Amino acid sequence: MKRNIKYLSYLVIGSLLTIMLIMLLCNYLVCSNSEGRLYTDIDSIQQYEVGLLLGTTPQTRIGRKTNQFFKNRIDAAESLYKAGKIKSILISGDDNSLDGVNEVECMKDSLVARGIPNNAFILDGKGLRTLDAVVRATNVYGAHSYVVISQKFHNERAIYLAEHLGLDVHGLIGFNAADATSNMAFMTYIREYFARVKVFIDIFTGKDSRSMDETDI
Repeated sequence: MKRNIKYLSYLVIGSLLTIMLIMLLCNYLVCSNSEGRLYTDIDSIQQYEVGLLLGTTPQTRIGRKTNQFFKNRIDAAESLYKAGKIKSILISGDDNSLDGVNEVECMKDSLVARGIPNNAFILDGKGLRTLDAVVRATNVYGAHSYVVISQKFHNERAIYLAEHLGLDVHGLIGFNAADATSNMAFMTYIREYFARVKVFIDIFTGKDSRSMDETDI
């Protein structure tokens, strides 16, 4: 009995260490891929036709508080557009998220309220995941070189996916919105490690949206 318990303990510890190593490796690969292509200084960015704004809800699902991720992404998109660094904003998100909120329309409304014209937007309400957002940006909306607009960790993952799913993309960069600092944001940062493992599962299993056509818009 003692031998079995000892063996089981070693197995559990070994499994946990293996999982941690896999997570750290996935994190390293995703981070290093976009090194030198993530910006916070607008003056360092050349002009692009499209900025891909990744969607989220204006309020947190728990507590219904202001979502700092949302606000900071809006700030970043506004700054890029008004500086003339992007000519249009492709907003990609869920048009019917878990709490019934249309992420895309909420983001557009917030940017219009800040003086950005209606004709500056391309709306994709079927960007349910980051993978869907980058695949559809190219295969549905014809964006092959663009600026990803989100927080640093999200930009890193989006760029890695776009460049490793066999898409026709080049010159991708990210413009980093400020990170959220609320207590609720902590869980998002923890989940990101698991999301990065999922990136490689999706790539290795060939799970993408390349079969989508214009009927899916």
